[in-house]
Amino acid sequence: METQVATPPPAAQPVPLAELVKSVGEISAKAAASAVSEAMKPYQEKQNGLMERFLAKDGGPVAVGFDSKTLGAYPIGRKVRALAMAALENKSSDPEAAIHAIKRERGWGLSVAEPTIKWLEHVKTTLLAGNASAAGDMIMPENDPEWIELLRNNAVVRGIGRSLPMPRGATSRRKQTGSGTAYYQGETDKLTPSNQTVGRENLSYKKLTALTVVGNDLIRFSAGEADRFVQEDLLKVAGLREDRAFLVGNPPVDAGSPKGIRYWTKAANVYGSAGTSLANFQADLTKAIRLVQASNVPATPDNSYFLVSPSTFWTMYALATTTGDMIFAQMLSGSQPRIFGFPVKLTTQLETSNSFIGANGGMIIFCYAPGLEIHDSFQRTVATYVGGAYYDPALAAVASGISNDETVITVIAEHDFLQVYDTGASVITGYAT
Repeated sequence: METQVATPPPAAQPVPLAELVKSVGEISAKAAASAVSEAMKPYQEKQNGLMERFLAKDGGPVAVGFDSKTLGAYPIGRKVRALAMAALENKSSDPEAAIHAIKRERGWGLSVAEPTIKWLEHVKTTLLAGNASAAGDMIMPENDPEWIELLRNNAVVRGIGRSLPMPRGATSRRKQTGSGTAYYQGETDKLTPSNQTVGRENLSYKKLTALTVVGNDLIRFSAGEADRFVQEDLLKVAGLREDRAFLVGNPPVDAGSPKGIRYWTKAANVYGSAGTSLANFQADLTKAIRLVQASNVPATPDNSYFLVSPSTFWTMYALATTTGDMIFAQMLSGSQPRIFGFPVKLTTQLETSNSFIGANGGMIIFCYAPGLEIHDSFQRTVATYVGGAYYDPALAAVASGISNDETVITVIAEHDFLQVYDTGASVITGYAT
């Protein structure tokens, strides 16, 4: 019996590296082909859609008289080509630049160039006539990131007064209202008694608020610009409203407002203007300084100011003597205008065009700045309530921000104002400018 001996299998031959790389590449390509094709599908559709628009025989709404009959079978592509040439040659999308580019380009046949130039002329003249609808035939306008700022009054009191913390919502400032008396007497005379008197000034938060309701669509599609724009505006109007209160606030007529300089000032220091001649201004302004300093308020050019509207400022500036000498012009010229050595602060808050000042209600204020105190919470709150409810005065009812798809933006500040000395200011009233 013969014994069969198994023959070992042939040894495996090594695969060349190049062949291995090729095989792996083919397998990977087949596996990834479907995924890549699916991922590229949206981009291909967009590209095909764009080309279809360029090649479309129906270009959609166009300016009257400029359809496929005049601009050819592919009106959109022709317009894009003309504007692209203008951008490449002249770095401009202006119709005049496109016309110039077409005239320079030899590849435009006469039958193609003439109707395209006519369309561009139409766009140019229509835009100059103020018909903005033609702009749709050209290009989407781009917004400049900078705004033309709204012209506003300028605040002045915070810049010269003191701001003090009032963290608990109310404070009581003690003040001495009367002093003792000293006497000379004989060697054996009895001493004469005298007493001091004191009082208090009670301060409490006056709540300043501002509110704007913004549609959520506006916020969603403005890339954050709408709510930022509203917040910045509300902060500015709140700053001006408080400055108005610090100057001329008159509670309870001005409901909820702090009392301002005009109404803190002692009645004897508030007087009507003698007139607007050079002599009148000199008399009124020197009287304003005298009344404050004569009441022992330590007012000096280093710590006291004249607050003046621009209209009154330039009225004074133009005054001259009979010989032509402009007395006030010499004082008011320069980067820091002065009146009799005291610095001047211009503020449009005192203009008679403001409803809270009124015709013939213009005034000049002379004030001792260290005596002007703003007692503040130092917590100016800017809040945004998405879907918040708010009171709508037009409806005389509470409106729902959820139902209306709106956002409520608010600014809240809390403070009070104190003029430490009622003789620390003088107010000249009755100016028509």
